[in-house]
Amino acid sequence: MTTEQVLVVPAKMLNLSAREYISNKEEIAAFLKAAVNYRFIQRPVAEQDASYKQLIPYVSVICNGYILVLERTTAQGEARLHGKMSLGVGGHINPVDRGKDLLETISQAMTRELGEELWLQPEIPPLLAGLINDDTNSVGSVHLGIHYILPVRSRPKVRETDKMNALWIQPHQLEDLAPRLETWSQILLPHLTNPYHLQASKAPTPDSTARP
Repeated sequence: MTTEQVLVVPAKMLNLSAREYISNKEEIAAFLKAAVNYRFIQRPVAEQDASYKQLIPYVSVICNGYILVLERTTAQGEARLHGKMSLGVGGHINPVDRGKDLLETISQAMTRELGEELWLQPEIPPLLAGLINDDTNSVGSVHLGIHYILPVRSRPKVRETDKMNALWIQPHQLEDLAPRLETWSQILLPHLTNPYHLQASKAPTPDSTARP
């Protein structure tokens, strides 16, 4: 059996705080510049080596003011996340996703992951919103979230219903779910419910998408 290869960046090159959400455009640009020094290594090695950060596209799907919340079941592969809720769809970047540069590589991995998780045909590309880092636990210490917001006009369905339950929640109701959210989603929560992000996440109308 072939061992999965995943994209990683040396953590020391990224200059990240232990727990934070980065939305500043200049800081995101500096991260992308540093992250061009990526490589692919075996996933079992990456999962145990905090000197590397595995880059994970992490997409929040918003439909008409409702945010997609995914609840992980015990059939989901990562045992450390069973029963947790997530405000994003994401996954590892593999060599098959390789593009002409880092952003295209991330984008192609994101498109693949969205297609694997959801029955979805996006009307517009996801919007790069920020970075999620959490070095306070074993999962977060070896991963870094590249957070995107994807506005849609109709609610997509989950493909693997044995692994994920889908809930559609209004922003003001998310605080009640905070104790059950995985740590990335807890970090993301106040930023995702920010009025600016919700306004930016509105899906275009049919008329607006038709304009040049």
